[in-house]
Amino acid sequence: MMKRIKAFTLIETIFTIVIFCVGILTVLFWLSQTLRNKDYANTQIKSAFFAREGIELMFNLRDANYHKKLPWNCIFKPVSSLSKYDEEDNPFCDDYFKKWTVLKISIWSWNNYVDVKKWNPINDFDTAFEEYQIYYHTWTTNWFVYNYKNDGEPTWFARYIVIDTVTWVNKDDKLLKIESHVLYQRWALTWEKVMETFIGNYEFKQ
Repeated sequence: MMKRIKAFTLIETIFTIVIFCVGILTVLFWLSQTLRNKDYANTQIKSAFFAREGIELMFNLRDANYHKKLPWNCIFKPVSSLSKYDEEDNPFCDDYFKKWTVLKISIWSWNNYVDVKKWNPINDFDTAFEEYQIYYHTWTTNWFVYNYKNDGEPTWFARYIVIDTVTWVNKDDKLLKIESHVLYQRWALTWEKVMETFIGNYEFKQ
């Protein structure tokens, strides 16, 4: 009498393979989603960092103007060799913070710590990103900066600062609204993060 040998049928084998493939694909899908969410959170944190840094730089410029005995809203010229302020011939101020001003701030250049340039508003996202894109620079083993010089490593971010007035203040622009715009572009994914604050003139009480 011959023994009956038990084996899987073709349908059972195919069904098992399908179940196994579905399980693998599910795991890969959730792993991909996790990595995507991590990357999104990381870029959001960096966007907030760049936007906040722009705000802090504006306050730093105002405070530095005060201590240099310059007009509080002075946009200084890139002339670090000058050390004395002459009221009749101001060698420092190239322009002033005022409404509808767009600033492009470079963190570090060879002659200055901060290089401020004034630009016109750009409404097109791609054009604005190309104009204000931030580059990563490493000049020594322990010093790096982000600025706009395109001889470094390009990042996925761009930044510019918009200065506007508050509608209920006087015409002297004693109080200004500061908008720090950060653009993000990576392949087809784009967004813009805006951080707002107010900046005004002040005097220390002696």
